[in-house]
Amino acid sequence: MIVESAGGIDLLRFGALADLAGLAHAITTGPWNMACHCGPDVRLAVSRRQRVCDTLGLAFDRLTCAEQIHGGELAVVQPEQVGAGRDGRASAVAGVDGLLTDRPGVGLMVLSADCPLVLVFDPQRRALGVAHASWRCTVAQISRCLVDGMADVFGCDPVGLRAGIGPSAGPERYVVGDDVRQRAAAVFDHHDRYFRQTPAGMTFDLWSANRDQLLAAGLRANRVEVAGICTIQDDRFFSYRRDGPETGRFALVAGLQLP
Repeated sequence: MIVESAGGIDLLRFGALADLAGLAHAITTGPWNMACHCGPDVRLAVSRRQRVCDTLGLAFDRLTCAEQIHGGELAVVQPEQVGAGRDGRASAVAGVDGLLTDRPGVGLMVLSADCPLVLVFDPQRRALGVAHASWRCTVAQISRCLVDGMADVFGCDPVGLRAGIGPSAGPERYVVGDDVRQRAAAVFDHHDRYFRQTPAGMTFDLWSANRDQLLAAGLRANRVEVAGICTIQDDRFFSYRRDGPETGRFALVAGLQLP
C-alpha cells in the first residue's frame, strides 16, 4: 500500500487503485480514532472525518456511513440517505455493513478494529462499493454480494472491476472457535483452506476468504490487492483483539470525484 502523510497522520491507499481516474480513497491510521461511539477522543471523531474528506476532495456533508451490525447486508445509497452517519452511528444507514453508490461526490465510510474493509471500484461505469467484512460478514459472503450488487444495480462487468482488501487481523493471529469453522463449512466449498490449527488455537484467514469471494464473483486475480497488514501486530491500527473492546476504530473512506 502507498503511505502518505496528511494532516498529522498517515493515510494508506491501495497501489492498484491509487492512479485510477475518478476515485478518491484512503485508510486512516492511529492515533486518530474515527468512531463517534467508542475509543479515545470520540469528541474529535467528526472533525477528523471532515479533515479526511477535505484531504480527499470530498464534501463532508455528503459523507455516508453504514451502521455495521455484522449482518452482511448492503444498501445502495438513496438521495435521502446521503450524509447519513457522518456525525455518528445513530444516524447511519441502518442494518447494513456495506454501501454502494454511483453518485459523484458522495463519500462512503466503514470502520474497523481488526475486520477487513473492502473497496470495489468500476473505472468504466464509475461506481463503487465498500464493505465491513467481519467474520460474520465474511461467512455471509459480503464481498461477493458487493460485486453482485454492483453488477445488478449499476450494470458493472465484474471483469473490469478493481478491488482492495484492507489491513485486518491476519491469518496467523486471528484465533476463532470451532463454531466459526462450522458456520464457514456450511457456506464455503473447501472451507478448510481458510482455517489452520496453531499453538494459539484455530485461525481464520479472512484475507483469502474475501479474495476468493471477489474472484468467484468474476474479478481477475491481478485486479485484487490484499494489503497484507495484520492489525493485531501493527500498532498503527486500532485492534480489538490486541487492545480490548474500548479501543478506537480506523476507517476506509472512498468516493467518486466530481468531474
